[in-house]
Amino acid sequence: MRRTTLALALLLALAGCGTDDPVAPGRDVPSTAPTRAPTSDDAGPAGAVDGTREDPTVVEPTDALLDWQDTGVPAGVGYVKGPKWEALSDEGRTRVDLQADGMSASVVAGGGRTISEVLMSEDWAVVVRQDEAETDPSQVVAIDLATGKERDLVSPAAASGGSWALTGGDLHYPTYGDGGAYCLATSALADANGEDGWCAPARSGFSGLTASEDGIGMMTFDDARPVACRTLNLLDGSGVPQPVEGPTECLGWDVAATPDGVVWSEVPKPRRQEQAHLYASVDGAYADLGPGTTGSVLPCGGSVFFVRDPQSPDEPARLMRWTPDHALEVAYASTSTGNAFLGKPVCGGGVITLSSFGEQGDEHVWANVG
Repeated sequence: MRRTTLALALLLALAGCGTDDPVAPGRDVPSTAPTRAPTSDDAGPAGAVDGTREDPTVVEPTDALLDWQDTGVPAGVGYVKGPKWEALSDEGRTRVDLQADGMSASVVAGGGRTISEVLMSEDWAVVVRQDEAETDPSQVVAIDLATGKERDLVSPAAASGGSWALTGGDLHYPTYGDGGAYCLATSALADANGEDGWCAPARSGFSGLTASEDGIGMMTFDDARPVACRTLNLLDGSGVPQPVEGPTECLGWDVAATPDGVVWSEVPKPRRQEQAHLYASVDGAYADLGPGTTGSVLPCGGSVFFVRDPQSPDEPARLMRWTPDHALEVAYASTSTGNAFLGKPVCGGGVITLSSFGEQGDEHVWANVG
C-alpha cells in the first residue's frame, strides 16, 4: 500500500539537521513506564484522572465521531482546510493555490524548489518553498487571510527542511545561528518581526514542533550511538525548552501542551519505530491513552488528536481525540479494517483534515473540531 510511515518521515527530517539516526536499535535505555498490561478493570470514569506515573489511569475511548465532509480532493494530495480558506497543492508540490469567498492567492515553488510545508491558522497561511538540494535556505511566504495579501519572510533565514508550527499569528521554525548552530526562530507575522531563539547545543538537535495557545512542544535529541536519547519539552516564557514531567527517559517522541498538562508518546521498542504508546498528564496525575502512531500527535481546536492503527484484523484505523474534559474519543474510524491506515492529520484554525487509505476505498475528509 501507499504508506510511508510517519516515523520514517521524522527520521528524514532529523537527518536533514546533520545528526545521526536518533532511534537506531541497540542501546539500552532506562524505563519507568508501567510493566504490566492495562485491563478494562483499570479504567476510571470519563474525566477522572488520578493515576500516578507508575500506575496511570487507563482511559477507555468512546465513539464521538466528528461531522466529516468530503474534501473533493484525492487522498494523499496536499490539502489544508481552514474556517474560510482552503489550500490545495498539486501532486508534484510545485505550487499551492489558496482560495476563499472572493479572494485567492497562489505560490509557485520555482526552479529547484518544492512546496514542503503549508500551514494555516485562523488568520494566516504560510507556504514554505524548500531547496530540493537542501543547500540553500527555505523561502517562506506568509498570506494575510483577512486580505489575501502576501509577504516574504526573510529574517531569520529558514533552514532547509526541519519542523514547523503555526499558532495564531506566530510561526515557529528552524534556522541556523552562529557557527552553524541549529536554532528555533519565531516570527510574529502581523509585523514581520522575526527573532532567533534557543539554539540546540553542539551535536544535538530538535524536531516534532507542536503549537497551540496552550504552549509550544518539541522533541530534543543528542547524538549518542547507537541510539540517541530523546527528551520531550515545552518552551518556557523565555523560549527555552524545559523537559516535561512524565515521559520515560530517552523514549519520548511526540509532545503537545494541554490546558492542564501534556499529551506525549513513547516508543518502547526501537525496532518498531512507528508504534508508540500515548499518555497524558492532568494537574500532576497521569492517564494511559493506549497505542498510537509516532509523529501523529496534533493539537487542534483545544483538543489533542493522534492516529491509532488497527489493533486486529477486524478493527479500523482511528483518529483519537483527547478533550479538555479528559475524555478519550474516537473522532474518526476508517471504513476499511485490518489493512488500513491514516495519513498525518492537519489542522487549519480549528478545522482538521485527514486522509484515510484502505481496501474498502480511500477518503480525504475534513471536520470542524468545535
